[in-house]
Amino acid sequence: MSQVQTVKRRIGPIGLLFVGVGSIIGSGWLFAALYAAQSAGPSAVVSWFLAAGMLGVIALVFSELGAALPLPGGFARYPHVTYGGLTSFVASWLCWLAYVVVPTVETIAILEYLGNELPWLIQTEGGNRSLSLPGSVVAAGLLLVMLVINLLGVNWVAHSNNLITSWKVLVPTMTGVVLLGVGFQPENFTKFGLAPEGLSGIFEALAAGGVVFSLLGYRTIVELAGEARRPQRDVPIAIFGSLFACTTIFVLVQVAFIGVIPASELADGWRGVVLEGASGPFAAFALVLGLGWLATILYIDATVSPFGSALIFTSSAGRLVLAMGNNRNIPGFFRRLTRNGIPARALLVNLVVGMLLLAPLPGWNQLVGIVSSVVMLTSAVTAMAFLALRRTHPELERPFRVPFPRLSGFTAFVFSSLIAYWTGWTVNLTVLGMLAVGLVVLGLTLPTMGTLRRSLYVKGALWLVPWMGGLFLMSWASDYPGGAGVLPAPLGEILVGLWCAAMVPLASWCAFPRAESEALITGMLEELSQESSGHAGAAN
Repeated sequence: MSQVQTVKRRIGPIGLLFVGVGSIIGSGWLFAALYAAQSAGPSAVVSWFLAAGMLGVIALVFSELGAALPLPGGFARYPHVTYGGLTSFVASWLCWLAYVVVPTVETIAILEYLGNELPWLIQTEGGNRSLSLPGSVVAAGLLLVMLVINLLGVNWVAHSNNLITSWKVLVPTMTGVVLLGVGFQPENFTKFGLAPEGLSGIFEALAAGGVVFSLLGYRTIVELAGEARRPQRDVPIAIFGSLFACTTIFVLVQVAFIGVIPASELADGWRGVVLEGASGPFAAFALVLGLGWLATILYIDATVSPFGSALIFTSSAGRLVLAMGNNRNIPGFFRRLTRNGIPARALLVNLVVGMLLLAPLPGWNQLVGIVSSVVMLTSAVTAMAFLALRRTHPELERPFRVPFPRLSGFTAFVFSSLIAYWTGWTVNLTVLGMLAVGLVVLGLTLPTMGTLRRSLYVKGALWLVPWMGGLFLMSWASDYPGGAGVLPAPLGEILVGLWCAAMVPLASWCAFPRAESEALITGMLEELSQESSGHAGAAN
């Protein structure tokens, strides 16, 4: 099969590394240390290392796909060429859910942090912090501002440059070092034991405590894998380099957080840690320790960085809805553009969804759980697409090749499923409801698809039903948030792994035959080549 070259390999390892670091460090570090400590106590440190290792394996698998098939929206395209339109719809719908939630998450992060100085933005009920009614109004206003900026076509920096990345690295590193030097109390690490909640606490912190969410920016490296000068060398350097650097910074911040918590806050154990300054825990610590200058820097960082990330994801989510419309997965209503080429209707839909999310799940930690779950479900589907392509197209040019591909692909599938499982039933019930809404949308679109309905290839999606059904059932039975407590760790984890192993033969049987898959790959690459030529001609 001939492969169309559509991108130039111009990014070196340092460039990829800076993109990864700049994308990973966002609002997560400002809150994840608190929620991870509530779940796991001092063993939250283990959650960071475990998450980095698991995400590294997942990212390597996706890097091979990104370098071999440099298609825009790859997380939806790879399942399409291996399992058909119905599977790709599920993957793209879940990916869209992650994208559309992020601006809401980042907006809430801004307001929760400012809640230290403006307490009317935040309310606390039963130890759970959320936006107050006035805070929700302000959040809706910020989401509206992001919409207006995108509608006006104002350009925004999509990838962090060296200066911005340096700022992002400096602030958390300085915060951790200063707090350790001024207020560290080593007895906090042993007062209730190193792992007061055992394995389940470590896993809960990883998935539902914001640890995975904080590290998800590595995906930008995957998306740029096809543009790396030497993918086989540059991609792993950037992935593991950025994950190592950021994990080191986040562990420093986590250790500092655990070490500076006042003894009065630990009276009821780690689960009872709320803090009067939980809206902005590090800024609160800085003020208590008389470090007003550090608190000021933290408030600046907590406002600027999340807003920039939210603005980027607002644009990305709008274009993802546009792409779904072009693929006829959703009504063509969403394909309309303004004269400036802005997907206004898609952006408006995303705004409405983002505002609705402020009502049922207003807490930062609850929303990041949703993002983590849907991203990992999409990652699991893409891992199976990786295995299918390795089996049906072994001759495909792969500038970056994963060692031990079968083992790596299966491991990525299991890791993705486990992280989704660890987010807990409270989150996954919401995800299940959102997925059901997506299937209703697809059903409403079917009458307009005509002959395209055959491209759905229902057989290719049959494996999704038992895999997701079993995963959600085990999530309901687990001892993670909202679960029935029937499956304690590590029994639940063992069952998830065995269930994933049972799904591999079924997914293999459901995949496209080679001829159909090859035709789709060739068509997509030729279409991409024509679009690139068209853009180049317009520029000239």
